[in-house]
Amino acid sequence: MANHLELIQELQQLDKVPSLERLRAAQKRRTQQLKRWAVYEKEMQHKKRKADRKGRNANGYQHAEAKRRVSFAASVALLEASARNDPDEGGPARLLRARYLGANG
Repeated sequence: MANHLELIQELQQLDKVPSLERLRAAQKRRTQQLKRWAVYEKEMQHKKRKADRKGRNANGYQHAEAKRRVSFAASVALLEASARNDPDEGGPARLLRARYLGANG
């Protein structure tokens, strides 16, 4: 990739040339850009395949880590169920409330 000074010099030169040459220069730059993008895309696909073979997702975490669940204490679960003020708390929340009240009176 060209640095800033090279681009400025090229722009100054292109100001003095006919439109057709400017068009060709722009097409050449776009072709170079597309080639760089294709190389980058190929590298990313290679890294993804390699990570998938190792059992990792795109972020580098193992699949088991990505599926890890968070658990909370019964008091926190009870507080959350109470905050929702859900009249039909469902099985798990009702069991948590019964266990918590049974254990803590």
